[in-house]
Amino acid sequence: MNEPTRFDRLTKRHRDCLRGVRQLKGSKEIADDLGIEKSTVDSYLTEAVKVLGARNRRDAAMQWAEYEAAHSEPKASKTTVSPDFATPDKIGGDSARLSETADPLPPRMSPDELIVGAPGDTGGPPFRMRSPGHRLPFRRKGQRGNDLSVGDRLIWIQAITLGIAIAFGMLMTGLQVLTGLIESVAQRLS
Repeated sequence: MNEPTRFDRLTKRHRDCLRGVRQLKGSKEIADDLGIEKSTVDSYLTEAVKVLGARNRRDAAMQWAEYEAAHSEPKASKTTVSPDFATPDKIGGDSARLSETADPLPPRMSPDELIVGAPGDTGGPPFRMRSPGHRLPFRRKGQRGNDLSVGDRLIWIQAITLGIAIAFGMLMTGLQVLTGLIESVAQRLS
């Protein structure tokens, strides 16, 4: 599929929502800015991700920003407009929200990355901070897979099995206590 037709399939609302994601806003903030519900913003972003064939909403926003920057037209000369229509609210359309210069794109990073200092300070890759505590045995949002070693997986299997055994024991003890309580109430009533 060629690029222009893919981006031409985005509606104005898709584009507005993608710009909000590009500005690092959450769904609620975008919804407040556009005067729509948060669930509607999420729907628009999900559709935009599918239309662009992106991995996630951030990737779709980055694709849209790159396309928009590459295909933006140079600013036309100013035309005379009557003072009644000079405010952006009365102009309407996308032209009211265009910025003078495009913001630089932030560097790509995974959810577990933290950038310390400006990019290029040391000339090396950004510092990766591991999430503290235990690594979980399932994929977290924004990751392609989990990063557990074979040993970690075996430990998790044992821990989950032990947790299930303890939970089952507690359930059986609770049922035994409940059965005894029901029997004692039945004996008192008869």
